[in-house]
Amino acid sequence: METELVVRQDTEPGVRVLALNRPERLNAITTDLIEVLHGRLDDVETDPEIRVVILTGAGRGFCAGADLMGGWDEAPSETNFTPADRSYLGQRRISQLVARIHSIPKVFIAAVNGPAAGGGFALALACDIRLGSTTAKFLVANVKIGLSAGEMGISYLLPRIIGGGHATDLMLTGRTVHADEALALGLISQVHEPDALLDAASDRARLVLSNPAFGVELSKEMLAAGRDAPSLDYAILLENRTQVLAGYSGDIAKAIENFRTR
Repeated sequence: METELVVRQDTEPGVRVLALNRPERLNAITTDLIEVLHGRLDDVETDPEIRVVILTGAGRGFCAGADLMGGWDEAPSETNFTPADRSYLGQRRISQLVARIHSIPKVFIAAVNGPAAGGGFALALACDIRLGSTTAKFLVANVKIGLSAGEMGISYLLPRIIGGGHATDLMLTGRTVHADEALALGLISQVHEPDALLDAASDRARLVLSNPAFGVELSKEMLAAGRDAPSLDYAILLENRTQVLAGYSGDIAKAIENFRTR
């Protein structure tokens, strides 16, 4: 069934695991998978109980990117659509996944359990926190087949995560980055043995859950705004207004009272 292309599991209160589920193809992306994942994101976005989403892949891969055997860019085929129209609509739809993960006010943790290539790399970059197994590896991929290395937000996200020089290296060479180098570059924040990766991601999720929800949501928004702030003064202005807004949530009073009564 289509819904099984992305397996959903609520592992504990507030935490949902989404696992891409085409293990025989290293979870390569098809049109059907794109639509199911959009549906899963709809569910997350509208569920107030879910605060953290762990994104991973079934089997030995995270996501091998678009399925080059076909089926990832099959936009509607009405007669008034040219092949270019259909291709562009398909490209927009797959790219919207990255934009949504990046902007939905929940915390997304990528548990990268194997290859993350092309669009799979982009999905990992869109997440707020990235952990990898010892078998994780990352590559831009498309530059090797004559397409642009910039796809699904990679040209925006990658330089902001690892710096312009390293991003240029990866995007122009298309070389593979293994877990140890990914950790050194800051692409992932921890490396774990494969059988310990989801437990580590769950530990991270619990740390997030231990903080008041409104403050976490505002922090994700401020990180996004700060990355594009034109100046330090502008970023501080946004922070000041956000802090005052957060102060009226009631969470800070509870936190101070809890601290005083320890």
